[in-house]
Amino acid sequence: MATQVIRGSANPRAKNGAVRIERSVTLLYLIVLALLVMFVVYPTLTVLRYPGLEDYADMLGRVRWQRAALNTVVITVLSTLSSTLVGFAFAFAATRRDIPGAKIFGLLSVLPLFAPPFMIAFAYILMFGRQGLISRHVLGLDLDIFGWHGLWLAQTIAFFPLASMILKGVLEGIHPSAEQAALTLGATEGAALRTVTLPLVMPGLIGSMLVTAITILADFGNAVVIAGNYPVLATEAWFMMEGLADLKGAAVVVGLLLVPAVSLFLVSRSLLGRRSYSTVTGRGSTMDQIKTPALLKWSVMTICSIVSGFVVLLYAGIVYAGLANTWGTDWSLTLRHWREALTYSDALWSSILIGLFAGALTAILGQIAAFLKSRHLPFRPLLDFLSVLPGALPGVFIGVGFVLAFNNPPVELAGTIWIVVLALGFWHLPLAYQATSSALDQIHRSIEDAARDLGASELRLVSDIYAPLLARSLMASFLQSFVRSVSNISVVVFLVAPGNVMVTFVILQMIGGTDWSGAAALTTFLLIITFLCIGLASLLAGRASTQSRGFQP
Repeated sequence: MATQVIRGSANPRAKNGAVRIERSVTLLYLIVLALLVMFVVYPTLTVLRYPGLEDYADMLGRVRWQRAALNTVVITVLSTLSSTLVGFAFAFAATRRDIPGAKIFGLLSVLPLFAPPFMIAFAYILMFGRQGLISRHVLGLDLDIFGWHGLWLAQTIAFFPLASMILKGVLEGIHPSAEQAALTLGATEGAALRTVTLPLVMPGLIGSMLVTAITILADFGNAVVIAGNYPVLATEAWFMMEGLADLKGAAVVVGLLLVPAVSLFLVSRSLLGRRSYSTVTGRGSTMDQIKTPALLKWSVMTICSIVSGFVVLLYAGIVYAGLANTWGTDWSLTLRHWREALTYSDALWSSILIGLFAGALTAILGQIAAFLKSRHLPFRPLLDFLSVLPGALPGVFIGVGFVLAFNNPPVELAGTIWIVVLALGFWHLPLAYQATSSALDQIHRSIEDAARDLGASELRLVSDIYAPLLARSLMASFLQSFVRSVSNISVVVFLVAPGNVMVTFVILQMIGGTDWSGAAALTTFLLIITFLCIGLASLLAGRASTQSRGFQP
């Protein structure tokens, strides 16, 4: 009788042909599940059960909260539509190389991804606020940019790269033969695009809108800086907790955010499936041979040019503001604010340290979870669900959840650096988990089968085969988690304590105190640290990729 082979098994075969699970794998599986239950499920349930039904009824009956809920829906819809439109323009330009400036647009489109969550709104105030460089100094205008319109613009600029990243992957997956066939049959370029390409793009377009909506729904950084008297649920949670010390009120708010966030997440996951999209693929567009209709070409170029110019202006504004003597009155240059920024070295170091620990936790645990999912283990759908669940949880929900869950014995972490590390590390877990799952899908199983035929153990498989092949994925996961952790504010703002103050919280305080030049200088330092780490990680990832290409099992 032929020996039964179970794809993804990591174990020697028993006498009856079944596959045995190595004890070490089973133990590791149980440990990972326990960690996910402790730091994902437990904080989630704690938030949901902390307030009673009467608390929900009381809060929902308040006019301010009704207004905040309505505002959240309105701004999420508006920002999602505009972000997706702009993101589609950039994705289209990246995949249709007959559009002038496509490469420059591609480079500039990723800049908002590496900016702190509040930086876009802050830079917008610096440029176009009542004391703004453009509005006041250049045009002599007294503009009020606070409110829904300022938040709308800030969120559009901040989140269009997310939609662009997804849509670029969708467009690259469309083979040019589809449009070429329509052209051969006599269709115009516009008709081929409308009747062939757009229907193929539509599922990805809807999926990108849902993913973008999830992010915008829980946006805290831009809202707290520029929303003004336009309350949204994310900022209301912070106000209830920090301003009124009302933990139940904060729990009710973030609990309300959870329902639409999880719903959108599940629908988007269903539409996009397990596909992974990346802005850096190393390959040319599949649509290079298709001519873009003139009207569409120039419309896309116009949108990309305006938005790219705006991104450059905002980044330049942050740097210049950090060098200005007194923003709004004295525009002369000085290094005083940069020197003062160095006095916050403890906060800078704390941010870097937390980012390193959180990045390592995300990358390592994500790879382990993805690897275990590929093994023939029981309850693998549970592991998969718990590993992606944090991606549906708003940052403010994570912050409140960890405060409520780990503020008392038996696990008391409040005030320590570890509560921030764990919150950020597990919140970013889906990044590493999904990236590693995609990388594992690309590894031919014959490599593992050959190693098993030679008697390789699970540990040997991991160390000699999978570790080299997944090194680039590990580095990319660490990079993303590190950058997002260092620049995070939505989680950090609820967990900050004298022992774990991060630089983003200091910047937020400075903005609130209208110390704009000081805040800009610290933000510049944060950007420098971020880009230096990106460069280092990219270099290491390149070396890892070279080594993996030369790997011979």
